[in-house]
Amino acid sequence: MLNNSQHFSEHEIKWDSEKISRLWNYYSRTSPFSDVYFSNLFGHHMLRHSGLSLRQRLEVLDFGCGPGFIWKHLDRLGSRWEYTGLDFSADSINEVCKKGFGKKYFQGAYHISSLPTNLPSSHFDVVLLFEVVEHLNDVDLLGILEEVFRLLKYGGVLIITTPNEENLNNSKKLCPECGAIFHEWQHLRSWSIASLSKYVSKQGFVIRKAKTLDFAADGLGFVSFLKKIRYITLKLLNKPRNYPHMIAVFQKPQS
Repeated sequence: MLNNSQHFSEHEIKWDSEKISRLWNYYSRTSPFSDVYFSNLFGHHMLRHSGLSLRQRLEVLDFGCGPGFIWKHLDRLGSRWEYTGLDFSADSINEVCKKGFGKKYFQGAYHISSLPTNLPSSHFDVVLLFEVVEHLNDVDLLGILEEVFRLLKYGGVLIITTPNEENLNNSKKLCPECGAIFHEWQHLRSWSIASLSKYVSKQGFVIRKAKTLDFAADGLGFVSFLKKIRYITLKLLNKPRNYPHMIAVFQKPQS
């Protein structure tokens, strides 16, 4: 057996656009990874907690749309939202276009490699950043929020979901070939309501509401039932519930 130990060295991965694209191109086209996308499992709950009516005709941008699971939920729920998707993964865009092809309210999905995009300013009523902000470094986070601000109509709404106070070390993996240590889902940062509200507000948005919750407790299955019982018990005992998820709604000022 050849000894390749000289090529192995444990190190924290340094994410760049090429590595990120490789990972998400692979995830988007490969089961079981594509099956367990957060937006696939819980997208309908995320939409419900947005507080917006799916029957209202709105221009909606899904920024970081992945392979199109939010579109899939909107279509199944009979939404009248005019849907546009954006993503940095070309393979993901191919998947969402397959899902939306020929559908009445599907306005297209586009691969982007840089910012700003070619989309018109002040065009969208709603921008969704569902499970996106935890993946971004400082430069990309600022750039995307600036672009979202440009794309939203005055008075338009930005909805963000992200893990709540995630311990990033709990999901780290080691590549046995090269020694790279990386978060399984490429999360770079952990957010609280306070830190997210402060950061996004600095970019010109106004916070409208934010809450922590457990999307997995929203369903009707046995696991959801057990989670509900657990949270009720913790509440009765006056113990912290430590919900794993967060949703926040921001608004671009009217003028």
